[in-house]
Amino acid sequence: MNQEIKMQAAAFKNKKQGSPANEGADDPAYENITFKTQHQPKGSHSPPKNKAQSKSASDPAQVPHWSPRATMSLYVLLALSCVVLLAFVLVKNSKMSQELMVLRRELKNVSLLVGECQDKEKQRWNDVKQGIDTVKSKVHEGNQKLRTLETDMSKIKTTLQKILQMLKMPDPKPTPQ
Repeated sequence: MNQEIKMQAAAFKNKKQGSPANEGADDPAYENITFKTQHQPKGSHSPPKNKAQSKSASDPAQVPHWSPRATMSLYVLLALSCVVLLAFVLVKNSKMSQELMVLRRELKNVSLLVGECQDKEKQRWNDVKQGIDTVKSKVHEGNQKLRTLETDMSKIKTTLQKILQMLKMPDPKPTPQ
């Protein structure tokens, strides 16, 4: 029994000096002592324990006194993080909105330029079509003139042939009467 009291005193002294709580965890005698001190009858000479410590160790449902404060601090930290994140998203959204407005203006300008180019292209195509139609009509007129020229040429040719035949013919001799 004296040895148990000495070991308890040494353990209590180590605890007060700030040594780690599990320092004697590998020592079987230390484990036995702590086990025995928890289940000693009322009449033993062990030092009295703090009721708050024994209550918290024996009652797992009881939360530490700092737990609600820590939980509340975590909730506040979470809320502040959400507010900061929301502000960041709003700032980014605002910047993105401005960039989208600039992009919209640029797209509108490009659309207008494309429309102007299409109008110019249509006008040029109409000019080309008119030129083609003019050339077609002139070719048609030329073809008509060639046909009339051919008929005129054939008339001239027949006339020339008649003239040649007349020139080749001997003079008609007057017949005696």
